[in-house]
Amino acid sequence: MPKNKHIVILTPGFPENEADTTCIPALQIYVKALREISGITITVVSIHKPFTNTFYYWEGIPVHPLGSSSAFSKISLWKKTYQTLNQIHRKNPITTLHSFWLGECAFIGHWFSKKNNVKHLTTLMGQDALKGNGYSKILPLKKMQLITLSDFHQKTFLANCNVKTEIIPWGINPADCNPSAEKTIDIIGVGYLNKVKNHALFIDVISEINQKKPIKVVLIGEGNQYDTLKKKIKLLKLEDVIELKRLLPYNETMRYMAQSKVLLHTSHYESFGLVFAEALQSKTMIVSKNTGCIFETQNWTAATTKKQMVEVCKSLLSKSYLETEKNPFLIENTVQHYLKIYDN
Repeated sequence: MPKNKHIVILTPGFPENEADTTCIPALQIYVKALREISGITITVVSIHKPFTNTFYYWEGIPVHPLGSSSAFSKISLWKKTYQTLNQIHRKNPITTLHSFWLGECAFIGHWFSKKNNVKHLTTLMGQDALKGNGYSKILPLKKMQLITLSDFHQKTFLANCNVKTEIIPWGINPADCNPSAEKTIDIIGVGYLNKVKNHALFIDVISEINQKKPIKVVLIGEGNQYDTLKKKIKLLKLEDVIELKRLLPYNETMRYMAQSKVLLHTSHYESFGLVFAEALQSKTMIVSKNTGCIFETQNWTAATTKKQMVEVCKSLLSKSYLETEKNPFLIENTVQHYLKIYDN
């Protein structure tokens, strides 16, 4: 790809500095790898987070935060975003505008690209593929270049919006994982603590397994279900079994993942599930519902009910990760897929 390409990333949120490793890890990993692998010019425009409007650099990449707040009306924010894109385009013409989430960014990006004859694509990131997304009703989806993250994600969006998409999975940087770590934790759970992630079921599964054989469990995450889950752990007398941790820096989460035998992921819905790729790279076996980037192997089993999850977890705890099965979700592959789109 010619070095004079200029890719602008349009996103609702972006890390405020290099230490902010918990803000959309998949996007962080991608943008950093895109710059390192391609060497092309990248600019980031972030609408909501961080809550500042002071220009800064992240990993050497210029970031224009718009610092939206409750004082901003939606129309004012859209105008400000459009003006920022115009300023960037005048200074260094944008060759591809890449929006994330089928929402405000896709909406603004679409109309900016039409007005300025700029290539535009949108990567759906999660529940924006579901029926309740109002932007899917006002945007000309069949005229847009849309990317989904997995077969499951693609099929969900097709069923809800009758629009076909290309699939480009996320990937992880193998250097972030330590597959040789000693497995001192039996089961780990990682994710936002909300109803969709369904950690109440996680606790119920752990409770039943622990009745037969004492186990060591770590649950990492933050969200509006934190206090409810903490009370449930206490009610079931699992304080000495489940170590409930709040949101941790990315490298610490990866350290716990590497030390775990099994990832139990009870989420009802995942568009991709970066945690799955992180587990596979860390040689951690997986039990999950049939969602996200799932492909069943001896290291990854789909389970729907509590009973199934209990039985599968118990079985895997007596086994070891099958070394011949490799993690296919590497960030280098993701970058190469997107570079082909940027270059067409």
